[in-house]
Amino acid sequence: MVDVFVIHSGKDYEYVKTRVEPYLLGKIDEKGKPAKREGYSNILTLESGKRGSWKKDAKNKIKMSQVVLFVLGDDSSNDSKKKTMGWEVAQAIKYNKQLMIIDTGKHDLPSYLYHPDRFTKQTQPIAPIQTLEEVKKRIDDFARGYYNIFSKDYANMDDEQKKAHEHELVDQYKIFLQTSEDLVARRQTVNSFYISVNSALVTLVGVVMSLVEMPSKLYVMAFMCLTGIILDISWINILDAYGTLNGAKMKVIHLMEEKLPVALYDSEWKVMSDKLNNKKYVSFTNSEMRIPRIFETVYIVCLVAILAKFILSALPAVTLFG
Repeated sequence: MVDVFVIHSGKDYEYVKTRVEPYLLGKIDEKGKPAKREGYSNILTLESGKRGSWKKDAKNKIKMSQVVLFVLGDDSSNDSKKKTMGWEVAQAIKYNKQLMIIDTGKHDLPSYLYHPDRFTKQTQPIAPIQTLEEVKKRIDDFARGYYNIFSKDYANMDDEQKKAHEHELVDQYKIFLQTSEDLVARRQTVNSFYISVNSALVTLVGVVMSLVEMPSKLYVMAFMCLTGIILDISWINILDAYGTLNGAKMKVIHLMEEKLPVALYDSEWKVMSDKLNNKKYVSFTNSEMRIPRIFETVYIVCLVAILAKFILSALPAVTLFG
């Protein structure tokens, strides 16, 4: 199920309860008639007119959600809505949630639905306006693990036309496989770099231990340990990002293989994850993360020891003047 938080004004409360929620849950069809359809949404809303701790409740539900759906209505542009609906939108952006917008009529976007793009820095709508049907399809496709990777032109072709483009699909498949292999090579380069930096830092700590006198030794070693911890946090974050990117690539490869005679990568994954093999598969990302975590633990232990020594050395002075 996909948790969906709905931002709406009090005037649109009935529309959300009688149209948006039942449709996303699969209880009604496009025409609003009773139906029993698949619905993958779990709706999170605030009760109309709720006062008091609504911000705390809204923040918790936004953090829980995977999708934040904004219902654009007649009074969404009112100045007062910037403090309520605008605040909820800002929270959704803060927590990096998937934002979607549906329009109950033909309304202009209020100013708080514009936000600077993090790459181009140009102010633009936070999301395109979609129909309720498009929103449901997007959510249901995500819940089923399906993404449409084919262009609109290809989707509109008949079978004969699609067959004529099969060689292009194979060529693109090969190119995309190569990008996955290149990603593995880049990960190894990153690992080599951080291992080298950490090794140099540990060696430097040893040199400092033998050359620098107290109390300067404590300050220098504390600084080096903090540097090492920051480096390893960065290393872990990069490995996590690479793991997420590689997972996305494998998903696209799986979708492409659905159009090919043999699904090699998908079959390989099924074999590895088959519990009948009685073997536990540990992903490369999880295995690689053990190394920076070991370094990080060493630095933390050293830093704690340094702080303990610093506190103990300061205790007589505290007692004397206390």
